[in-house]
Amino acid sequence: MTVQEMLNRLFQLGLSQTEVAEHCSTTQATISRAASGTMVGYGTGKAIELLLAEREQAAKNQEIQAA
Repeated sequence: MTVQEMLNRLFQLGLSQTEVAEHCSTTQATISRAASGTMVGYGTGKAIELLLAEREQAAKNQEIQAA
């Protein structure tokens, strides 16, 4: 999954560019550029990947509890 795809998924989960930026210790402008397909540094990419994993796990847990 590319950084752009990961960001699109985070946005689908309800996060804003600003929220993603805060969680990843970067700027909203960097997240905006990454969402448009611009490459980001390794650390930012890994932070996005980790945030997505955390949010998807939380979403799964909510689905399980709702069932």
